[in-house]
Amino acid sequence: MNSMDKHIMTYRWKGGILEHYLGKTEKVEVISKELIKPSSPTPLQLRSFKLSLLDQFAPPVYIPILFCYTGKDGDNLLQSYQVPQKLKASLSKTLAIFYPLAGRIKDDDTIDCNDEGDEILDARVKIQLFEFLKKPNVEVLDQLVPGDILCTRSGAEDVPLAIQVNSFECGGVVIGVRLSHKIVDGVAMVEFINKWAATARGTNEEAMDVTLVSASLFSPRFSVLGYMLPISETVVMRQLVLDAYAIAAVRARATGHPTLRPHPPTRVEVVSALIWRCFMKAKNEKGPATVSVSTHAVNLRGRTVPPVQHSCFGNLWALAVTKGVAISESYGDMQGCLENELRESIRAIDSDFIEELKGPDEAIKAHEGMKNKAENYLDRDIHVCTFSSWCRFPFYEVDFGWGKPTRVSCCTIPINNLAIFIDRRCDDGMEAWVNMEADDMARFEQDQELLSFVSIP
Repeated sequence: MNSMDKHIMTYRWKGGILEHYLGKTEKVEVISKELIKPSSPTPLQLRSFKLSLLDQFAPPVYIPILFCYTGKDGDNLLQSYQVPQKLKASLSKTLAIFYPLAGRIKDDDTIDCNDEGDEILDARVKIQLFEFLKKPNVEVLDQLVPGDILCTRSGAEDVPLAIQVNSFECGGVVIGVRLSHKIVDGVAMVEFINKWAATARGTNEEAMDVTLVSASLFSPRFSVLGYMLPISETVVMRQLVLDAYAIAAVRARATGHPTLRPHPPTRVEVVSALIWRCFMKAKNEKGPATVSVSTHAVNLRGRTVPPVQHSCFGNLWALAVTKGVAISESYGDMQGCLENELRESIRAIDSDFIEELKGPDEAIKAHEGMKNKAENYLDRDIHVCTFSSWCRFPFYEVDFGWGKPTRVSCCTIPINNLAIFIDRRCDDGMEAWVNMEADDMARFEQDQELLSFVSIP
């Protein structure tokens, strides 16, 4: 047994084979599951890793992401590049650096860095990857990421990280990654994956660059209530595609609004406002409501003084919450109003806000404020629309040694009325992955104003 083998324990999937039929004969078949441990043990003085205040605030879900690799000139990636072996060996080395990911969350306060390791699943998909990418099936996308996206437990049984290597008939590979939001945010997620990929390529010095100091920036608190996002296991997801021309058209329509002239809205702001506006119309058709509120996840790394490095690991984000917007039958001039509300709430997450959040009194105020908002959302008929932008994140730089991904995708996340934005590889457009209840989605995806700007594969 070599030095790598002793850190990998292999066992068959118990209880049968996980599968999802794509047609009459095609299926996703998980054939094995392995536990990958760090290549070197975590020192005793690092075995207890404190979660930060913002880690405690994070919702109890996993963040899913999919990287699609089609290869070149008919290459069989699985055979040509020894994909499973390279991924496992490099993951073991990377976990020795990102050691909290190989542990288990304890009491929503600490990670027990016990080196128990993380899971890699090996799956076979009986379909051509290039055919699947032409018309992705959302239900199949969900099967390409391992396990349940909803964290149903907060104890030591939860594995912080799980990976599924999906091998297609053509030799293409899709790598599905699932990371606990209690440990990472989107920036930390892509930072870890890129360091893992760099290790697989043999550039080990890049994998050493990581800063595990988030708890020193935002001290943890006892009995903290996390963000009260509307968790639901019955949501459905749709992919909205906006090319650069569509985004430019929405932005051009917005620049004439008098409140926005000094500060033209960003492409994320205008697309968020469009989705929020159409969401409100779909909700209003279902039944009368009074108020709609929007929240936007804001990365704090570049907003602190001095700025925090992107290699800073953990959750370093806050929710920008808009004022309540009255829902009415008249939507003609609401687009500019919503863009302004979004922009003002995001701009409020500045260095002063962050410094106040670090103080013990302000942390308690933030906690109480979230508790009050949650109670209001439950007691009143208030609709909440949540956004998270992964644009500008270097997802398309994730190269394990066989080239950059052809496609990066999300999958269903059990948070109702959630939209996640990801850049398109081919232009300055973006994709919005929208999660809603099925009846709301049925009305939302038929909105003619929405369809004039987006396509729904």
